[in-house]
Amino acid sequence: MTSSNSARQWWDRDVDAKGRQLRSDLRPAAHEIWDWACNTTQSRLGDNTAAAELMDLAIAQASAYLDKNGIPLNSHSSAHLTSLLRRCFKRVLHRHAQKLTRVELVGSSLELSDLAADRTWSRQIDARVDFERMILLLSEKCRTILTLRDAGYEWQEIANLLGTTVSAVKKRFFREIRELHLRFRIPGKPSKT
Repeated sequence: MTSSNSARQWWDRDVDAKGRQLRSDLRPAAHEIWDWACNTTQSRLGDNTAAAELMDLAIAQASAYLDKNGIPLNSHSSAHLTSLLRRCFKRVLHRHAQKLTRVELVGSSLELSDLAADRTWSRQIDARVDFERMILLLSEKCRTILTLRDAGYEWQEIANLLGTTVSAVKKRFFREIRELHLRFRIPGKPSKT
């Protein structure tokens, strides 16, 4: 996994993004939970590159909370500060994950198929990002099916791996895809079902 020696540390600043002084008593707690924060971010997002930015936000949030409540420096135990920082980090990570799963409507299914078929590199990147966001909205089992199909597996092979029938795999997969399509369809535009 991630170790504090090999992972990129957060910026460990004295002030937050708005120029407010950060509390020095939170720094040891942040170092103590850094590996946990990287692993939690990896588990939640599938990638831990956002951990540094999220840690900075969590430290700023915890610092603001302690200052707002008039808590003097070093008046709480390290266990209390560690627990507070974990809660702040979880909250910041949850908000970040929610932001990533928001889907912006880009048009009808015909417009989406045009976007997917576009050969310009920037459109391909945009289409891939939209695709990855949509994948996060699928259930774990459907993501597994999609990953296996993308890797070249046939429906029969997937059914064997999951211990079910081809019919059951296809029904489950296409039911979720159809539900996503209906969930994000533009009002007033006809839908192909």
